Amino acid sequence: MKFSSTVDALSRENGNLKRLAILQAAGTLALGILALLLYDKPTVVIERSTRGLEIVSTTSLKRTEDDVKQAMVLMLKARLDANTIAPEVFLSERQMELRNEEQRELKSRGIEQSILVRTLNSDNGRATAEIDRVVRVGDIRSAVKTKLALAFQEVAPNELNPYGLRLATLTPIDSEIKPDQSAGVDPVSRPIQSPGTSTR
Repeated sequence: MKFSSTVDALSRENGNLKRLAILQAAGTLALGILALLLYDKPTVVIERSTRGLEIVSTTSLKRTEDDVKQAMVLMLKARLDANTIAPEVFLSERQMELRNEEQRELKSRGIEQSILVRTLNSDNGRATAEIDRVVRVGDIRSAVKTKLALAFQEVAPNELNPYGLRLATLTPIDSEIKPDQSAGVDPVSRPIQSPGTSTR
């Protein structure tokens, strides 16, 4: 009788272990399938509204050509226009340093700079822009036509920069402003001659 009770207990224990093993295998399989299904899904974003409610939504970042061109305009203005607000949103740290250096030098000479974007192109990973750099000294204005090559870096999109792009480098192409490699300065950041002065 005692031996029979021991066998029954072992049988029940083995049965419980088998059931637990089956449940564990089923759970692992379900988690694997769920991971495969969610692998390429867009990120879930949780936002808090002004009423304190939490809104859960899925977002996917798909930039159109118009998005890239709009980002290019904002990057160019952030880099070259004196009146841009919060330029750091669209500039890398290096480009922000160059902007600050250029703006300090222009202000020390009583020059204010703005830009007019004429054309934008973005093909096969190469982005170019043609702009007019408008400089003003008092009531005198002068425009310098400049063609530029841009390179971007991707960043996390946010409310101020929904495009997720930031200017990494900006280089003139056949511009009136020539590179000064010996000075180690970004060619675009070289000072522009005051309107009405000779270039010689």
